[in-house]
Amino acid sequence: MSLRDRFTTALDGVIGVFSPKAALERQAAREATEQFTAYRGARHNRITNHWDISSGSADYDLLPDLPTLRERSRELCRNDSTASSIVLSFVDNVVGTGIRAQSSVTAESLGVSEEQAVQIRRAIERAWNRWVPHADIARRFNFYDLQSMVMRSILVNGESIVIPVMQERVSSPYATALELVEPDRLEYPGEYDNPNGRTNRRSGVELGRNGNPVAYWIRVSHPGDGIYERQSDRRHRRIRALDPEGFPQIYHLMNNTRPGQTRGEPMLSPALQAFKDLASFKEAVLVRERVSACFSMFIQKDDPYTTAVNRADEQNNAQRIQEIEPGMVSYLAPGESVTFGNPGSQSTAGYDAFVTQNLRDIGAAIGLPLELVSRDFSQTNYSSARAAILEARRVFNRWQRYVINHLCQPTFEKVIEEAYLRGEIPIQDFDSVRHEITQAHWVPPAYGWVDPLKEVQASALAIETGISSLAVEASAQGRDWEEINQQRIREVQAMQDMTPPETED
Repeated sequence: MSLRDRFTTALDGVIGVFSPKAALERQAAREATEQFTAYRGARHNRITNHWDISSGSADYDLLPDLPTLRERSRELCRNDSTASSIVLSFVDNVVGTGIRAQSSVTAESLGVSEEQAVQIRRAIERAWNRWVPHADIARRFNFYDLQSMVMRSILVNGESIVIPVMQERVSSPYATALELVEPDRLEYPGEYDNPNGRTNRRSGVELGRNGNPVAYWIRVSHPGDGIYERQSDRRHRRIRALDPEGFPQIYHLMNNTRPGQTRGEPMLSPALQAFKDLASFKEAVLVRERVSACFSMFIQKDDPYTTAVNRADEQNNAQRIQEIEPGMVSYLAPGESVTFGNPGSQSTAGYDAFVTQNLRDIGAAIGLPLELVSRDFSQTNYSSARAAILEARRVFNRWQRYVINHLCQPTFEKVIEEAYLRGEIPIQDFDSVRHEITQAHWVPPAYGWVDPLKEVQASALAIETGISSLAVEASAQGRDWEEINQQRIREVQAMQDMTPPETED
């Protein structure tokens, strides 16, 4: 019972001592009020009394439970095949082999000739492609690998933290690099945050007057590093959210579900209980079948004396061992008979239906159709498979746009600015055209076709009727339309060179 309900019950008891009639009238009035509530979902009655609710803010509800949610999500991804499959499917469809950049510089935006614009675009893309293999400050991943790590962290941990750093490195053409930080390291020094102090600190994030992040406190080492942690790393560094020019000094990508939310909510959170119930059900069915398979036969003896004397002598860990083998013939002593265990086949008629419904519920919580959750398309046709995939792509496209806006584009701007400072971009006044120079068109990985013939025909018809273009259709397949055109020109020229000239008779 809530505090309000306990107080009401106690008050009714006190009134009932002095005036039972008044107590009954209060109870009747309260029941009448509950009965005629405009919204059924807001009623307080016997059926809804167990409904746990909270009126807290986003941080009040999330931050105390965030460590537990993160840990349970990680445990699922380590040990639950369904959870691991969902995360892999999500990452593969959002990032895949990498979201790639194409410079979108135009001659009109820079006020230059088309030939100069082509040179600038090529210089920009050349600088970017040189930097991609050296993106990780730890020299373990390229930029596309980091994209996968970021998306996976958002799914499992609810957020991902990336710090752009400037550090000259051997064999790296640029000093710009990215440091990937696990969310556990985002914490304020000490045991508790202090939202009532000079600064509003919440779970390692300092908030400004408008609720905007002002600074982040990053622990040098992971708090769970255990015996591998060095004493000198048990300290924190404060990183301002923006540099003096207003550019981000830390990328905090998170699954934000409510206004005023400081930390991200793991995307598996709504389905954690469903995962646990499904795993428990599978384990119960497996144990039942294993137990049923263990019963072989039972030897009945009429004489209790011979039962005690003729016991098995071979023991293993204080357990008697009896063995049977195929084709074995054994003669029983007088008074002994054999009864074979026949537990019968346990009914599993509801097994598939229960598992399927749970997988469907899990997928609905995350935004994926059943086919992608189970990786099973055996029960679908072209129409249903395409409808399911198109619905899932809405979710994937939304997260692709989020990763592009909060990770890819800011990083692209930093790399191109450094390339200009190194004299690799043929432009005179970078600051005046910074926005135009650092704009890029980002090409996600291709999804592929459900029916190639139908979809190629649809793309060709869209281009022919003018409702699409080669650039749009090529981008949908994760390709660059300019590269396609250049390759076609080379191929046509090669074919012409190989064709022998016609001879006159």
